[in-house]
Amino acid sequence: MRQKIELLTPGGDIDSIKAAIVAGAGAVFCGLDKFNARNRATNINFDDLQGILRLAHQHNCKVFLTLNVIITESEIPALISLLNKLVNTSIDGVIVQDFGLFYLLSKYFKNLKIHASTQLTTHNKGQIKFLSKLNAERVNLSRELNITEIKDLT
Repeated sequence: MRQKIELLTPGGDIDSIKAAIVAGAGAVFCGLDKFNARNRATNINFDDLQGILRLAHQHNCKVFLTLNVIITESEIPALISLLNKLVNTSIDGVIVQDFGLFYLLSKYFKNLKIHASTQLTTHNKGQIKFLSKLNAERVNLSRELNITEIKDLT
């Protein structure tokens, strides 16, 4: 059985996300104005996310939210507030780098699917097994891997 390839495209502002969805992307990833590695780029706000989710799901496109930064202790209350809002959306998953966030999601936000961020530079089977134990449903492999290494890991 052949697996269907999912075209995952980066989002930025609302217009680029909408364009990717309408063009037939299988999934888009985007970030809010906090907790993502592209915090200086154009991002969306939570209200925008709700509209994007509706549009994407109408077009059979998944939406993954990047929460792919290291979380500091002082940011945890704001993060918990965001996670409490996210569980009431139809988000298809969150892309995570911080192991503390992995723990919070696994223990308290089990409805949110966890994807390991490429920032974790996952490049071997041991890491994949470890991330699986942290409830990562998907692992975004290290950018440095070549196609042969990727095939070996999959």
